[in-house]
Amino acid sequence: MELSTVARDNTAWEMPLYVAMDDGLALEQGLGARYRFYLIEEGTGIFRFADRRFAFVAPAFLVLDEVDVPQIERVTDIKAHGLYFAPSVINSTFCFDNIRQEDYGFDLSAYQDRFWLKPFFVRDSNNSGLFNVGPATFRRALQIVENLHEQLREQNASWPCRSRSFLLELLFLLERVHSSPEAKEEIALPESHTEMDPVILYLHTHYQEKITISELTRVFHINRTTLMERFFGATGMTIMAYLINLRVRLASMMLRDTLLPISEIMERVGFNDITHFGRTFRQHTGMTPSDYRQKFCWM
Repeated sequence: MELSTVARDNTAWEMPLYVAMDDGLALEQGLGARYRFYLIEEGTGIFRFADRRFAFVAPAFLVLDEVDVPQIERVTDIKAHGLYFAPSVINSTFCFDNIRQEDYGFDLSAYQDRFWLKPFFVRDSNNSGLFNVGPATFRRALQIVENLHEQLREQNASWPCRSRSFLLELLFLLERVHSSPEAKEEIALPESHTEMDPVILYLHTHYQEKITISELTRVFHINRTTLMERFFGATGMTIMAYLINLRVRLASMMLRDTLLPISEIMERVGFNDITHFGRTFRQHTGMTPSDYRQKFCWM
């Protein structure tokens, strides 16, 4: 079957688990038959989930069940990897229908296994399927997926068990991301397309650089007043407020997810003065960068 791995020594047996490295965002792959987990390594974009639109900047996870079909409205320079699996890989008693039923009658072991799959089948206002992640978390997830890919490709001794162990390790990491409120701070956009979408993606792509209103008017061939009015109408924020919010969010992820010097993080997200960075960060989070790291850094 497509998106399964067939055993070389017994072609009648297949494992409903497949990894596609550098496959982009093939969101209709596995539709109706697989949970789908995309690791977005590079790029920016705008997705639509039902009646909600979100902008993202890599690195990020996109976690979809077997029926989710988010619409890609705009993407720029995307590099992504896809992992596809059926819930039966985790527990042979699972199917797409019974796993959604709290009172199905699973035994204790199956009920515990079900917990690790909740990011895929639970959809509410706190889980659209799009998760912001820091660089260390993303690198660890990518390493796990690469190891899983190698097991499925090489099929050395005990490869089904070892492959499943890597998938469980990935789900354990995903649960930590899923339970972190900060990871779900997507940037919501207006429900309909606007001519400001390219400007938003430009900010997501060039946030580490010095950006001025004058530069944006040149790039997008629009006068200053019209640009500022239309951007505020589309986002409810001024351009500079949006940009600062984006930079602080990215700095927060790096503080939680790395041990990089604060001065380096400051420069990586587009600030050039440590005092201004500290003051701005505190205005948005209620604490200094050092205090934020001490409280939230898992490393």
